Amino acid sequence: MDLAPLELSVTRLRDVEAAVDAARADVEVEAVLAVRRGADVAEVAQLTGLNPHDLLRMEKLTDEIPAG
Repeated sequence: MDLAPLELSVTRLRDVEAAVDAARADVEVEAVLAVRRGADVAEVAQLTGLNPHDLLRMEKLTDEIPAG
């Protein structure tokens, strides 16, 4: 049985999952930076879909973020 189409689909799924994980990490970093720059926590939480409590916890637990 030819499983090449299934293998291709699995590879595509893994690539998409990796991209989503990277995008989520980017959103979290940018959200923390926004809060540190004085943005309203509720507004950042609403925009990102993050829970305000989780956002504040991330901000407190995150070390300095290098400029990039």
